[in-house]
Amino acid sequence: MKHWIQAITGTALVLIILAAGCTSITQPTSSTSTYDNKINTASSASANGLSLSLSLDTTTYRPGQEISIVLDVKNTWPETNHVPISNNWPYSDLASGQCDLGAPYGIAIFQGDYTSSNLSTATTLALWDYSLVVPCPIEIPVNYYVFEPLSDIATAFSSEASFPNFTEATNFELTETGYWTGTRPNVTKHNFTPGVYTVVAGDEWGAMVVLHFTVT
Repeated sequence: MKHWIQAITGTALVLIILAAGCTSITQPTSSTSTYDNKINTASSASANGLSLSLSLDTTTYRPGQEISIVLDVKNTWPETNHVPISNNWPYSDLASGQCDLGAPYGIAIFQGDYTSSNLSTATTLALWDYSLVVPCPIEIPVNYYVFEPLSDIATAFSSEASFPNFTEATNFELTETGYWTGTRPNVTKHNFTPGVYTVVAGDEWGAMVVLHFTVT
């Protein structure tokens, strides 16, 4: 995953893919309300005083029901935290959107019951229609992040003077009912079918969190 991220103005990033049937991803300005009503949660210590959290709104869903997945990278220190980029991804096939926005985190969903020890045997489900041409934003290189104390609000800094620094929340929520298969013109969106699924979240500092949900 490349160390690039979208140049924006302001403190929040909202990316909504407006094609029919596409996933929506919302990046809130803080994680205060993000975890309301989430009962399926896990977290892991990351490098440099960061923590990675993953939450689902429940453990069991019906076919066609929306599944809300929230990922959050937060500074656990009570002071400002300067964190350089690392590129120490725990799993190579993590994503955070239709475009490669270069966020320092990503997720993947697998059909089946997997753990961190046997993910290499699993196949990632396509959460986006990658055959769809989507205009991607301008990208800039990021060298390090400065996190606010006890917060998931971070400012991304670039060594390239021609690019601005920007501040945003290092979290997002993905709401999805299924996955994509095929190539154009034969692309199909499928609901999650009955069975067990594995959700993996990771960040570029080496943290990984694994959760499971069941469709019945």
